[in-house]
Amino acid sequence: MKKTGGARHLLLISNLIIISAILLGFIGMVYKDTKAYQDLAEKHLESTVKLADIDISKHIENSMSKPVMVSKTMANDEFLKSWLVSEPQEGAGEAQREQLYSYLRAYQQKYDYNTVFCVSAKTGNYYYQDGFNKTISPDDDHDIWYYNFVASNNEYDLEVDTNQSSGDTITVFVNFRVEGKDGLLGIIGTGLQVSFIENTIREYENDYDLSVYIINEGGAKTSFTGDTDIFIDRDELAQRTGVDEEIVLNRSADANMQWFTSGAERKCLITKYDDTLGWYLILEKQTDSINSAFGQRLKSNLLFMALSLAACILVTTLVFHNYNQRMVTVENTDELTGLANRRLFAKRYASFMHRHRQQPKTLFLFDVDHFKQINDSYGHVFGNAILSMVASEVRSVIGENGIAARWGGDEFFGVLALTPQQAEELFANLMQRLNSEEKDSRYRVTISVGLAEINSKLNVEQITKKADKALYCSKQNGRNQITQCEAI
Repeated sequence: MKKTGGARHLLLISNLIIISAILLGFIGMVYKDTKAYQDLAEKHLESTVKLADIDISKHIENSMSKPVMVSKTMANDEFLKSWLVSEPQEGAGEAQREQLYSYLRAYQQKYDYNTVFCVSAKTGNYYYQDGFNKTISPDDDHDIWYYNFVASNNEYDLEVDTNQSSGDTITVFVNFRVEGKDGLLGIIGTGLQVSFIENTIREYENDYDLSVYIINEGGAKTSFTGDTDIFIDRDELAQRTGVDEEIVLNRSADANMQWFTSGAERKCLITKYDDTLGWYLILEKQTDSINSAFGQRLKSNLLFMALSLAACILVTTLVFHNYNQRMVTVENTDELTGLANRRLFAKRYASFMHRHRQQPKTLFLFDVDHFKQINDSYGHVFGNAILSMVASEVRSVIGENGIAARWGGDEFFGVLALTPQQAEELFANLMQRLNSEEKDSRYRVTISVGLAEINSKLNVEQITKKADKALYCSKQNGRNQITQCEAI
């Protein structure tokens, strides 16, 4: 019994080890698969962002390089230099002023710029394509761009500022120095509305599903301190992207890719510096689409793992259950006859009595007549075959009327939901079948039977003694007969 119980525990532990190993294997596979998928998705995203960076950078460079070249062309134009040297005094030389206006207007109309302007270093007069705008002053906050640019000694720069000559629209200005023999003659430049640049960039944002930001750090400081959808400062960058970590901005023309985790999101940022424009270009790509696909894949993997694990648990549980049932059967079944042994009979007896509590019941006990002689004459193997045959016939005759068990040796006992008279008829049928002429003479056997009616006032041991006494009477009276206890 202890050995069988130990085998059960060993099987249970083995199943737990198998299930744990499968679970760990699945977890490892899911982790490896999802990690590989995430890496592949992020590499694909990096490729997309790099491609977007190339397209957007090329567009911005093409859009802004031309105004720079146009401004440079005007800055080196001898007409403009000559005009600034001989700039007419206020209130005089209207025809000469009109020449400058026509000159500026020609460039403005040819390239469809918002503004083409010129500031004289000698008088501080601000001219543009439609005429005289104002005289700049260091006391005017809006004019600090001019003094800062002049002080920078840069040949040119790009600035984001409001355009007073065009209703204070936010404009990207290209400022270029006009140098003469004796030094600075003035500043010439062009202006493009920020909205024009941003609308084009927004198309790229929609196409690539990303966000684009520009930080202008190469230009001189202006009075404009706000931000636009695209043009922002360093402090605004962290707020726009939602990244708490430091975003590295190197003055390198090579794209620098950085990954950040913000809450539950992964973000990819590409930063690069355009030395020609003095701008930082930042591309931000969120991983919402990847996260969604990743989440779906993870759910699928977990579902597959759960179903597989459930199937594995079900199979191992069934195997364990069947094995356990077989072990119970082995423990409680007579190996030779297949009938219940005493232990199993004791378990079934109580339930049988409860199930048939309203019916009369009879306990029986019988053995094979002259079984020792059979063993001595034909050997134990043949004797075992006889016991197996008797058990088979008993099982067939009793059917659903009761339960039978092997008592030991050649003795059998059991209980029937029948009256003693009905039980006697049943055993008479059994005895006829066991001694039938249709059988080989060697297999024809007789039995002696003892019957005892079950009385609720007596326990099973007392009733068994009565059946045993009846069996003894059958044997004493010549065997091959049935005796009821009441008839003794």
